Amino acid sequence: MRRRWVQALSVLGIAALIQATWIPMGIPDPGRPNLVFLVVATVAFLAPLEEGLGWALAGGILLDLFSGGPMGLSALTLMAVVPLAHGLSRPVFRGRLIMPALVAAAGTFLMEGVRGILLMALQYPVDWNAAFRQLILPEALWNTVVMLLLYPLLRALRPRPERPVLRS
Repeated sequence: MRRRWVQALSVLGIAALIQATWIPMGIPDPGRPNLVFLVVATVAFLAPLEEGLGWALAGGILLDLFSGGPMGLSALTLMAVVPLAHGLSRPVFRGRLIMPALVAAAGTFLMEGVRGILLMALQYPVDWNAAFRQLILPEALWNTVVMLLLYPLLRALRPRPERPVLRS
């Protein structure tokens, strides 16, 4: 159990560090992929709901520590995506890329929508039209493409459940 959380914090820490430092330097605007979101969405797709929520909480706090935004905002936005990703996961789709790509696209819209609402609640000005054109839509496209590359790698890290023994 402890080893899994060390692995989770390592993966999330690396993703948050890359998200906050290298991605802004290497990918010009508009929009950028969100690695922490993609890791959390993949875990939520493959793991139990509680584990996905734990990854979302830890990843959001790490992302907020590195980004300097309002503390807890990223955790709340990531936790909003976990039920969507988990709800769309079915064993028949776990080996295919279409559902994780759909989770990346739809989850981006949900995550950024929740982020905008929370920012408005905190009295930050939000221009929805500009945010959609310059941030949300490009980020959804980036996340979908990167998910196609990242999902097979993260899926390989997940422990495989044991198959039940069939008795005759």
